[in-house]
Amino acid sequence: MYEIIICDDDSAFAASLSSLLSRSFAERGAECHVTYYPDPAQTLSALERGERCELIFQDILFGEEKGIRFGRLLRERNWDLDLVFVTSSAQYAVAGYDAHPLHYLLKPLRPEQLEEVLDRFLERRAPQMLSLTTPQGTVRLPVTDAMFFEVYNHVVRLRLRDGSESAWRATLQDLERELPVGRFARVHRSYLVNLEHIAVLGRDRLRLSTGDMVPMSRADYATVQFALAAYDRQRHPFG
Repeated sequence: MYEIIICDDDSAFAASLSSLLSRSFAERGAECHVTYYPDPAQTLSALERGERCELIFQDILFGEEKGIRFGRLLRERNWDLDLVFVTSSAQYAVAGYDAHPLHYLLKPLRPEQLEEVLDRFLERRAPQMLSLTTPQGTVRLPVTDAMFFEVYNHVVRLRLRDGSESAWRATLQDLERELPVGRFARVHRSYLVNLEHIAVLGRDRLRLSTGDMVPMSRADYATVQFALAAYDRQRHPFG
């Protein structure tokens, strides 16, 4: 389920947008939960308390440009969410450009506008799948579930986020050909690591988000740094 916040001082517009969102997600076979806040300060407070949110619809105006300042603040905090500015006049869209919104919506809202926004949002958020060839057949799983691959004596060992493991015979080169470009990095002659799960990158080892430690080749350190920066730019293209 996707968590969405609508921040707008027009409660009638917010109710209409919420209804459209629920219907549009349902038509795509997905679900959303919408929370409404009438002021950016309340939205910010909720986010700081840890309220989960993937998408915010933010009125760009709010007296004294509070909506624009709020958008800039979101980017400064580097939260992993998408921002859509809502405005009654196209002239204000330029003012909010440096907040790097995913899109703009003009009032009065046309359903086809919202469809374009959701297409872009879901394209970015849809889980990417891995397809791995094993002796037992093709295994498919979300990319985010794979922590790292270790290869020793032509045996591949895959560690998953839940701590479980599976193994099969293959070479590291065979494995690399099956993995999506830009998601995994070779950090050692025997290890491929999911860039999403690198928490701390050290020169001789790295720590993953689960606390697992993996050896880091000094010769590959600069290459992994570059790959990690490129992955972060891909993940936050508007930030």
